[in-house]
Amino acid sequence: MSARELFYAADKVFSDAENRAFAREELVYNVTEEILVLLEDLGISKTELARRLGKSRSFVTQILSGARNMTLGTLSDMCFALGVKPFITMEQQKCVPSYLDAGWTSESANADAYLRELSTHRLLDGTQVESWVDDSRVA
Repeated sequence: MSARELFYAADKVFSDAENRAFAREELVYNVTEEILVLLEDLGISKTELARRLGKSRSFVTQILSGARNMTLGTLSDMCFALGVKPFITMEQQKCVPSYLDAGWTSESANADAYLRELSTHRLLDGTQVESWVDDSRVA
């Protein structure tokens, strides 16, 4: 159960900015939790991870607590130091941001093409993954 489900009624409607903030916090939480579980499984302390990274223990603690922004470079360095390869997937959201619902277009693409563009992803190893878009959502 997410914090949103725990603290808000199921019918609560959130703004795009609120949804974006929830998505950001959820990603930070999931990535840092994954690293913490990995540290525990490998029997590696934050101090040891900091030593392997050439950073201070406080840096590692700040990153893993969400107090400091973790860059993709830092994530890559942590994974390398732990001897693991990150695997990132992206799923299409169930709801379309309001700017797409409002008929958003650009010079190069309409909303349908934009959604199709979002439905193709590249994994870190270069593998291309395609998912199909439900055209009924696009006006």
